[in-house]
Amino acid sequence: MGGNAFASGPEPLPTPRMPKGVYLLVKERCYSILREMYDVVDSPIEGPAKEDFGDLDILLFGPKPGLPQDNAAGIKQVAQALNAARVIYIRDSSSNLAIPWPSDVDYPPTAEESAEGEEQSESQAPAVAPHIQVDVRICDDLKKLQWQLFKHAHGDIWNILGSTIRPFGLTADEGALWLRVPEIENLNRKRAKIFLTSDPEEVMDFIGLPKSLYWDGPFGSLDELYEYAAQCRMFSAPPYVEGSDTSGTSNEGNASSEDPPKRKLKANDRRRMNYRPIFRKWVEEFVPECSKQGRFRELSLTREQVTHQAMDKFGVEEEFEQRRQEFLLERDRDAIWKNVIKVQVPEADLSNTKSITYRGCLLKALKKIILEGEETHGVVPGNSMKDENGFFIPEAVKTFIDENKNEIGSKAYGMHHEAYLSSKEAKAKVTLQAGES
Repeated sequence: MGGNAFASGPEPLPTPRMPKGVYLLVKERCYSILREMYDVVDSPIEGPAKEDFGDLDILLFGPKPGLPQDNAAGIKQVAQALNAARVIYIRDSSSNLAIPWPSDVDYPPTAEESAEGEEQSESQAPAVAPHIQVDVRICDDLKKLQWQLFKHAHGDIWNILGSTIRPFGLTADEGALWLRVPEIENLNRKRAKIFLTSDPEEVMDFIGLPKSLYWDGPFGSLDELYEYAAQCRMFSAPPYVEGSDTSGTSNEGNASSEDPPKRKLKANDRRRMNYRPIFRKWVEEFVPECSKQGRFRELSLTREQVTHQAMDKFGVEEEFEQRRQEFLLERDRDAIWKNVIKVQVPEADLSNTKSITYRGCLLKALKKIILEGEETHGVVPGNSMKDENGFFIPEAVKTFIDENKNEIGSKAYGMHHEAYLSSKEAKAKVTLQAGES
């Protein structure tokens, strides 16, 4: 949360940014305590050339014997061990802790003092002592911890990489790398996602990033981070045109196009630029400069190619095609219902109750017969209304309705009337029995 979790509320706690020396000291001391409690204690690699930090992120795995196996209880024990003054529980396995500023380290100057060039002495300690925000997450699975270390390494690098791979049908979230089904993604994001891998090494191999450089430690500068991210095989800088806006990282375009997707920042990328300066500089400075220099020119790689490569590498072609086919068939059914069946049945006479009921019975019956294959009305459409892929042929459906609607309507209305009489008779018997008792 950038160190702001405790900045609001009835009794806010100051959690100023930590100079690098303080950050490293606090990290070492927290690690020393937590390694007595957990088998694995780690943090994502920091962003490039950072001189101060808003918070400290710590990931834990494997409580040692005698410690709580329940994550919620584990968080409470961690908070106690780190002498947390306040805790915000996010989930059972995650929390924000506010721990005291080290007593042997000077308090950071206030904003006013910094502006005036003053230094704060120990006797001028603030009324509410500064604290340090430590974000702790206990992982149930070592692979999940490794993914978190991978996804949150190097600060904002995945804002850059995410916007680069997204137009090619790939999404990396908090759990894995996914392949999206283009026909589904705009209507149901969750359903559109096909799991590929949660192995960081496989991800870097697929998107074309050198593995060793990723884990070697923080990049020395933003330029080093940008140069590394630009090695992603799905990145390209748009051709430079004098006086044009060549900024942008998102190759968003028609998913079915055989050409490389066109560049256009999505709305969430534009919002991200407002509060992610590293991402903003990538968009507004690094990419345009690459365009001017003719570096990373447009690729011939298309979304269709990446999709087939992902299906081959991760063995998900069958799941991808099945998910896509199921969705398209459902959408086809909806279209036949709305645009064919309901349209082919004449509107009822709103002044005639029987006409209204008759139309309702006919529509319900047609829906069951055509879309659900029900045979209770004595009319079976067979397979003549569908093509070899299982999709309805609108003209065949119209013909079936025109040829059978009177027979189906008569039977459906008769069945409805019989059900009504049976219900009425049953209610009468209940009333009679109640009177006799």
